[in-house]
Amino acid sequence: MIHPIVMEYTSLPDHLLPAAAENESVYFVPYSSVVPITKGKSRLNKHMISLITEGEKIIHIEGKQIPVKPSHILLLSAGNYLYTERFKPNERIKSIIVYFDDHFLQQVIRQVLSEPVGANQHAHPEAASFAVFEKDSYLHSFIESLQSLLDNNLFSPPLQANKLTELLLYLHNKYPEILENFQFASLHRPEEERIKLVIEQNLLNNLSVSELAFLCYMSLPTFKRKFQRLYHQSPAKWMQERRLEKAANLLRLNGTKPSEVYLEVGYENHSSFSHAFKDHFGVLPKDYCSN
Repeated sequence: MIHPIVMEYTSLPDHLLPAAAENESVYFVPYSSVVPITKGKSRLNKHMISLITEGEKIIHIEGKQIPVKPSHILLLSAGNYLYTERFKPNERIKSIIVYFDDHFLQQVIRQVLSEPVGANQHAHPEAASFAVFEKDSYLHSFIESLQSLLDNNLFSPPLQANKLTELLLYLHNKYPEILENFQFASLHRPEEERIKLVIEQNLLNNLSVSELAFLCYMSLPTFKRKFQRLYHQSPAKWMQERRLEKAANLLRLNGTKPSEVYLEVGYENHSSFSHAFKDHFGVLPKDYCSN
């Protein structure tokens, strides 16, 4: 069952930048948190690179939960995202976050691509809104140099632009086509296509209707209205039925135990799953295969 969760979103990087830096095309921000588990929504108005040095962050992207650890760096396009930050007792989340606009990205891409930006978009089936890279010795040294500049208050806007260019060019040289694919990830799908894609990607994830609306770039009332027009049911009812049908298939075809099914189809606990299953099919999950 989908439980509504009221959760405001944070607009980034606006929330973290001083007023004087809001119009900068590139900005490096030191970030830390001491709250053990934080779940929230972020609306990225610029692209982002997250250079985590402590803790772990989980980003919900395209129906997947992408863990980002100190051994990783994350490249993420502008858009709406759900996230969870977590770490062990007496630890914290610590990172350097880089925000940059699409104009800057395209300037860098022009330096490495042989064809104009935006040309032949259909030739890039691997286009994605994110990429996760393993840190190597160069990237560890690069992050240390950033920390030194920040600690000594020497990070001028021109130097920040140069350091980001250096990082993007290095990533492109080591991982060919990453930037090329990244630039073609579009946030501007038609509304119906966006709803269908988000629903398909998150059908078995334990997300609330408000979170699904956020991922579709819609208010909750607008999302419910458009969903009803597409599927002729409310989002909660439609998704619950699809999840229960998936559960029934697992019980019938794979012989999976009910205690193993409920998490797989997006329920938080066995009790709520059993109750919903009986309401829909007339029997408890444990009795389903014997009927």
